[in-house]
Amino acid sequence: MLSDHIFSIFGRTVTISGYEQLVTGAVVLIVAAAWTVQQFRRRRTVVLQRSAVSDQLLYELSRIADSLERIANRPADQVIAALNRRAEESRGNPLSIFGRERPQG
Repeated sequence: MLSDHIFSIFGRTVTISGYEQLVTGAVVLIVAAAWTVQQFRRRRTVVLQRSAVSDQLLYELSRIADSLERIANRPADQVIAALNRRAEESRGNPLSIFGRERPQG
């Protein structure tokens, strides 16, 4: 059904097998179908009018975004060290049976 084609490009010989032709054709058809679906799909837009609620929501979301950016910009070592310190403080001394401090010396 499909045969090998030989092309010469810039002094190099390129052989395209039947399987490669089939796969290329399938990819082209899938891309064309996806593009067609995108073109004919209904586009839905939502328009929010300005109100006190939408302004408050925008303010809260911007605060959350700022906090997440600050957390993301902190080096991972500082975060791990802070978590380890908190875990040690909440556990107390692991060498004591009753949660009391072990005597020094």
